Amino acid sequence: MNPKEKLAALRAEAKELTTKAQAGSLTAEESDRAVKCVEEIGEVQTVIAKQATAAAALAGLGGGEDQGGDPAPVQKDGAGAPMTGSIGERFVNSPAYTTFKAANPNMGVNDGSGEGTPINITAKNIGPSRLVRKAALDTVATGNARAVRETGIIDQTYRPERTLLDLITRGRTNLPWFQYRQVVTKTNNAAIVAEAANTAGVGTTGGVKPLSTLTTNTAEAKAYTYADGVEVTNQELSDDGVISALIDSLLTENLDIKIEDIILNGAGTADEPAGILATSGVLQQAFVTDVPTTIRKSITKLRTTSGANIQAVVLNPADDEAWDLLKDSTGRYLGNGPFNTGPRTAWGFERIASQKIAVGQALVGDFRQVQLLLLEALSILAFNQHKDYAQRNLTYIRAELRAVQLIRKPSNLCVVDLTA
Repeated sequence: MNPKEKLAALRAEAKELTTKAQAGSLTAEESDRAVKCVEEIGEVQTVIAKQATAAAALAGLGGGEDQGGDPAPVQKDGAGAPMTGSIGERFVNSPAYTTFKAANPNMGVNDGSGEGTPINITAKNIGPSRLVRKAALDTVATGNARAVRETGIIDQTYRPERTLLDLITRGRTNLPWFQYRQVVTKTNNAAIVAEAANTAGVGTTGGVKPLSTLTTNTAEAKAYTYADGVEVTNQELSDDGVISALIDSLLTENLDIKIEDIILNGAGTADEPAGILATSGVLQQAFVTDVPTTIRKSITKLRTTSGANIQAVVLNPADDEAWDLLKDSTGRYLGNGPFNTGPRTAWGFERIASQKIAVGQALVGDFRQVQLLLLEALSILAFNQHKDYAQRNLTYIRAELRAVQLIRKPSNLCVVDLTA
């Protein structure tokens, strides 16, 4: 019997013992066996996880071919299958959560001892979160056959609201701190080079290949921990659907909002990385005539100064609304108007609304220069060893990750002043 078959048999036995426990018909021997069964399930899951890790490591040696994608570990559920679904669904399907529920079938009310159930659930690296690059199209998510767009790809059929996090470059790193070259300017010396016409070894006639030059600053990138937590009752924790929805709608959303805030407004101190607005080298555009004219001037500045491949215009929701409400002299809306379903654009570039940018300010440019690299993928932890939580049947659930933020070429971004 291989480990997966043994795990299936143990789970079947655990299910039978759980049914008896709920009916109050467990014998003393069966109670001992239930505890032992849970321990064996954990041991077998550890063996399966090690086998999967070894298989992945060995697969990386074969052929030296590019496997593509991010080097994120493939997470497994309690049955050893790859995890799918949202972050909340991955948590309730994780070995940590399913094992705990099997050992504590009545945890929502009482464990029968009168002392309450000690809770300590750690589901590590249950990503990928939205911060990890996805394939261009993904319809695997359970119960939701909707396209997931890679940065820069606009799908006219499925149009979920886009945010700043959809524009930046996302990936992974193994370093908690490193220095990197931040490009200030570049000189493009690309040229056509024929075969050497002489042996002097000088210039293109000598077959010498050109060399473009970069002016750079040495910048530092450091890993920071992003975390948030909420209180839940033990009854909520015992319900898969409730806890999954709570994690997806609150915890991960809160983390995304904070990460977006730091990308824009990070102070660059010991406590947080430097955001776009605190990075030297980012271009500045003063107000000219009106808002559309000013944004158009920033587009020209980016093209002539750094040759940026512009992605989008990021506005505060109030300024985004003001753009939509622009009218001509006869009172007609200048843009799509209230009944048009076309994409929101500014001078043909996608408009992104962000609450974390100030009213009267906009950002234009190539946001792929902003890189957010995960050092530790998103983990969900639940425990009640806090304050008087055990006494009140409460549990603290925490989501956290560690990531490194860097801005490779600041001159590909422009801060625009929209106020007269």
